Amino acid sequence: MEINSNLEPNKSDFEELDEVWKNEILEFKLSLEIKNRSPHTIKAYIADLIQFGIFCKKEEINFLEPIHTDVRTYLASRSIDKKNLSNKLEKNSLSRKLSSLKKFYEYRYVMDRIPENPIQRISFPKTKKKTVKNLNPVETTTVLEFQGTKDKTLEIRDKAIVELLYSTGARVSEIVNAKLKNLSSDYKELKVLGKRSKERIVYLGTEAVEYLKEYLSLRLESTHEEIFLNHNGSPITERGIFYALDERRKQMGFSKKLNPHKFRHTFASDLLNEGADIRYVQELLGHKNLKTTSIYLSITQERLKEIYRKAHPHGKIKN
Repeated sequence: MEINSNLEPNKSDFEELDEVWKNEILEFKLSLEIKNRSPHTIKAYIADLIQFGIFCKKEEINFLEPIHTDVRTYLASRSIDKKNLSNKLEKNSLSRKLSSLKKFYEYRYVMDRIPENPIQRISFPKTKKKTVKNLNPVETTTVLEFQGTKDKTLEIRDKAIVELLYSTGARVSEIVNAKLKNLSSDYKELKVLGKRSKERIVYLGTEAVEYLKEYLSLRLESTHEEIFLNHNGSPITERGIFYALDERRKQMGFSKKLNPHKFRHTFASDLLNEGADIRYVQELLGHKNLKTTSIYLSITQERLKEIYRKAHPHGKIKN
């Protein structure tokens, strides 16, 4: 069976590993692809396994059956940035590295290659509660109404992308892969392909429909099915959207970072602030678990607290 070994940017490190370890990693990668795990998740897992393989080779550890103390030593070595000894690696990153190893050795255990998962007993480091950074109403209006100075087609394309991101709450991967055939005839609905190849319908607001219609009337003739194209007529990439948004941010003189996920955060927060049921928001975002959507509740609670402090006679706190 031919296995795609595109492991950039760790290809050089990968080549340093023993052949047995290489084959184990490639087989595990194939199992993740069969399960339709996202490319980003697979890339992160494989990078972590390559890193652990390099560590094991250097420390002369049996990487096929490490003991839990070997893994603890490895995690401890990764908790410090060697370029800056005062800069500790974020606990979230350490948790992901541990998760990668647990998944890998669980796979080996299920395949009857080891008697037990040697990492199962290691607990995840406590991480900070995830905070979501969204745009406030004034910032949202400013960003959506901004008129850039690009070529007209590209400017309308970028306006359509911004409106679509905010109007639908879609992931950037879902936007770049959106197909013309999956757009409804009235432009108000779009079928997107989310994580684990799960399809869902997202809904476009008036402004998104308006700019999308204008963009499609200006769009270059192309055989590509994707809605959004770059200046060469090829489908725009995720990196291309990040770049376009950052260019807009610079033109605006906007201090906050402007990325696709910030619009997704704002979409969810604005819906909850207006009283939308969290389960409906979960469906619109394409979240598998309600717990993932619940991170947005903290934003709405802070907003309610702010309103209370400003509006209630006894709610104001003296400086």
